[in-house]
Amino acid sequence: MGRQHPFRTTSQRVTMTTTCELRESSNFKLKAALAVEASLEAGSTIDTMDQFYDGELLMQHSDGSDGDTDTDMDTDTDMDSNSNEGCYSVESQLLSAYARLQLQNSSLKHHSDQRTREACYTNMHASWHLQLPALTNAYLTWKHNSSLNVAQISAHKFQVTAVHVFELDYFHDITQQHEEVANVSLLRVGLLGCSPTAPTVAISLQCLELYHQLRRRQSSFSIQAFTKVLCAIHNVNYAQTFLFGLKWTWHSAAQILTGAFDMVVHHARLRSQPNECPLYPASLKAMDGNNSAKRMANAGSADLRIFPSRYMIPPDQVDVFKDDVRLRPATNSTEENTVHVFEQTGIFLSVCRHGIIQTVTEMRRSGELAKYPLATINKLLDIFGDNQAISSDIGCSLSKTVAASSIRDKALNRKLSLSVNAFHGHAHNHKCQLQYHPMYLRGFGLEDLETCECIFASSNAAACLIRHASHFHYGQFLDLHFDQWDMDKYLELSRFIFNNYKQAVTLIDDFTKELDAYRLSFPNQAMDFETWVTEELAYLESVASEPARDALAVDYVEALEKLNTYQQQFNSFGTDKFLTYLPSSFTPDSGLSVAASQSTKQAQAARRAVERRLQIQINVVEDLETRLDIAERWTPGYSDYWETLQYSRRRKFIRAVEDLEGLVVQRLFELSKANLSSTGTNLIQISRAIVKRSGAIRTALDKYNKLTVVQNPRRPTLQYSEILSYAALGEFDILKHSRHNILTKPWSNTTHCQMGVKYFKILRAREEITRLNVEICRLHAWIDAEDSDIKHVATELELTNPPLASEIWRLYHQQRRVNDVHRVHINRIYSLEGFTGCIPSDVTATDDSLDVDEVSVEMIDDESEGDESARFDLCIQQMSL
Repeated sequence: MGRQHPFRTTSQRVTMTTTCELRESSNFKLKAALAVEASLEAGSTIDTMDQFYDGELLMQHSDGSDGDTDTDMDTDTDMDSNSNEGCYSVESQLLSAYARLQLQNSSLKHHSDQRTREACYTNMHASWHLQLPALTNAYLTWKHNSSLNVAQISAHKFQVTAVHVFELDYFHDITQQHEEVANVSLLRVGLLGCSPTAPTVAISLQCLELYHQLRRRQSSFSIQAFTKVLCAIHNVNYAQTFLFGLKWTWHSAAQILTGAFDMVVHHARLRSQPNECPLYPASLKAMDGNNSAKRMANAGSADLRIFPSRYMIPPDQVDVFKDDVRLRPATNSTEENTVHVFEQTGIFLSVCRHGIIQTVTEMRRSGELAKYPLATINKLLDIFGDNQAISSDIGCSLSKTVAASSIRDKALNRKLSLSVNAFHGHAHNHKCQLQYHPMYLRGFGLEDLETCECIFASSNAAACLIRHASHFHYGQFLDLHFDQWDMDKYLELSRFIFNNYKQAVTLIDDFTKELDAYRLSFPNQAMDFETWVTEELAYLESVASEPARDALAVDYVEALEKLNTYQQQFNSFGTDKFLTYLPSSFTPDSGLSVAASQSTKQAQAARRAVERRLQIQINVVEDLETRLDIAERWTPGYSDYWETLQYSRRRKFIRAVEDLEGLVVQRLFELSKANLSSTGTNLIQISRAIVKRSGAIRTALDKYNKLTVVQNPRRPTLQYSEILSYAALGEFDILKHSRHNILTKPWSNTTHCQMGVKYFKILRAREEITRLNVEICRLHAWIDAEDSDIKHVATELELTNPPLASEIWRLYHQQRRVNDVHRVHINRIYSLEGFTGCIPSDVTATDDSLDVDEVSVEMIDDESEGDESARFDLCIQQMSL
């Protein structure tokens, strides 16, 4: 028995609903019906195929039918009032024109498809999209009632090759019901076709779901790899055709799953509760860019779809800010060649402090331009409202960018505050840290705001698969990865709160004891750390900018010293060369020898060169004297000359310290990367860079130590082992700017500074507990409301839509399982020593209704220990303490 092609609907099959009718129909009607199936397979439209309409050709094959037959084929008008013959659905109206083309070319032995790949893909996607609602309902029906019996009315049977995970059925019979799409028939038995209209190969839904879950958990696992796995299991040689079939089937299945998910779930966030303590800032978020998520220009250009991501900010909302900061243009950190090769050069995302992603922006043919953070800030202000704190690794300069942008008033009215991340903040100068580091900002708690780096450490796994993907699949793969990331972070939310609470309580206990003991060792000195920070910031601001006259005075003294050098060189040529000639310098005919002549020419050329440099330097000195309004030229005997000379030497010393500072900071970053794997960085190159950096540090240190002896007061010399222990850049700032009176200030004392850090850690820990108490109440209220709401909706739908109700019940049990983990952690928090929040009256120490126990929660907590992003997060936390 030969394999038959399935038909999309009975009305589209014309008179071929049964085998008997098929034999009685005319040859033209058979060809027309088959042509309709071909048109459905190709997915053509009237706009592209009506030009091939040939009425005379149709009349030749119409078996005596009148001239109106061809027009009836494109309408919903019945050809026979007593039958469904010639009855076409709305879909067939759009596609019947291609049936005429197929009929016209049926006599050709070899037919070449003249359509472009773009047209093929567009029509295929349109065909899938047309079926999507019916496929979603069929999927839910199969998933929750696989034994459903359908009345065998006008049934049509066809065969497909069914691919399961461990089974392969070459001749699987499928029953297609009256007015039923072929893929709906397949879905009723747990299969999905590789074609939208006439599938001959179908993949089991269990197989597709297996890959779907594998892809969610391991973003680098490609469809090609999974196809090769199936080929190996079924003992079939791999071919690219198999890859295309599975790829399009899985993408269609992903859309069906998305449609089913959108029917049963809505995205929400934790909301404030009555009588809770107000928080300022109301929310903490971080944002950063990453250049790993690149996509080649013109890759997948035939696919014109745009993926409807709930994360992505549309490009038109980003480009609003492209000319918004002309006075403060951002540096394009991407090389020009990269811009030409890649359409997407990376992503820029924002995330809340719990790790749940808020927004994602595509960086197109550029680096991290100012328009990306501005568009992100604008979106967050629109969604979350007032009193937000947003952190960035360049939060200090970003605050100036926002102040010069079109959202300046909006940011001021919404009381937006910007900061730098805790780890990146240590690479900024100390003045910047005192203004923007979370440790010195009220309300930030113990949050390091380095969550973006953890996300990038995870999303880098998807980079290899999206590099050559179409724009639609680029967004789809990233959205799938980020959606699973958010689900994992929601599962870990209560553990995050629990661990932070324990850390804050422990930190307060330990640091308070140390601080009390330190205060006892200085009974006559008030340890007012907050005042010290204010004084230190005021001092650093006063020395941050150099007066213009001082800078010109230094240039003037340096120009005078250079003028003196050139004058001495010129004076050295004062003796006439003729007086130094010897008899041997002449030839027998009284002429100069070649050597003497050459020496004279060289001396004269050198004298002219020095004379030119001298004249130029005289002009430079006179110009500076005019700008400084100096009537009489300074000499080494002038007091102004001597003071400016000392100031100039101090500036050289400051530059030496800055060079040393930069090298040490780079070494700190390289050492931190060397302790991580799978971050996209070559560890061998990092190791070489560390060795090279160490040599550069030694050279810079030698230069620094040579300059210390000429400083007044003399600065301390440093050893190599000592300089490597400088983790805080404030120590470098003290070296650069300290004078005799500054060294007596309490905030310049290294030990005082260390205790000051612990003091501010205590303040931030208390703020962290206040914020956690609010978040615990919100989370507890959320999980109770979510369980109740989902259960209520599922109960209401049981009578009206049983498949959808069953899916909502599945969602209820899934969320209940996760929420029970939260309840266990919340109960742990309530029992913590040092817990200061409110415990609801209905909470008990143990709850027998929970679907999880303490052992299961411990196993969930242990799973994250091997996660790369979790290790990165732990590393950052340790460096920030």
